[in-house]
Amino acid sequence: MSVRVLVSCVSIAVLVGLTFVAGCGKTSPPPSAPAESPVAESGADDYNPHDVPITEDQKKQLREQVGQFPNAIEVIKELRAATEEETKNGIPQDPYKAHQALDKADLVLQWLPEIARDAAVPKEHWEGINTTANDLRTLFEKVHQNIDNKQEPDFAAVADEIDQKIAVLAKIAPAKPAEDSAPKP
Repeated sequence: MSVRVLVSCVSIAVLVGLTFVAGCGKTSPPPSAPAESPVAESGADDYNPHDVPITEDQKKQLREQVGQFPNAIEVIKELRAATEEETKNGIPQDPYKAHQALDKADLVLQWLPEIARDAAVPKEHWEGINTTANDLRTLFEKVHQNIDNKQEPDFAAVADEIDQKIAVLAKIAPAKPAEDSAPKP
């Protein structure tokens, strides 16, 4: 009988202790001023209506367009040309096209190592592709940051290096599929 009382007392003590522990959690903070919108918090000057994110549908279409390594390189070349065209006279009046081209280039360059792998580019090129893609992302980002900061885009300062790196990627070709040894009918 004394064992039952002891077990009961211990059980009650544990339950009471847990109640106190649970009750001593964080309390809700006192009411404060309503939160500001993200645009208001970051300052109206930071909001750029021309820097519209790429939609999921656009990403899907772009991904299909660059599914093969040579196609991805061609798209990078096109996006490079669009960026140069949009920024050749300084900060564009409507930088939407430049932002879109730069954002799309960034996506394709992020995907490029995976595209190369899936397109049967020989494994010995994967590290170089990854490094070159990251270098290109950095170069394009310089132009993007300049536009965002309402500074001269200065595409010319990075154009030669961008072209050299794209040329390196363009020389890499996927492996040719092995031909069947069986005679063709």
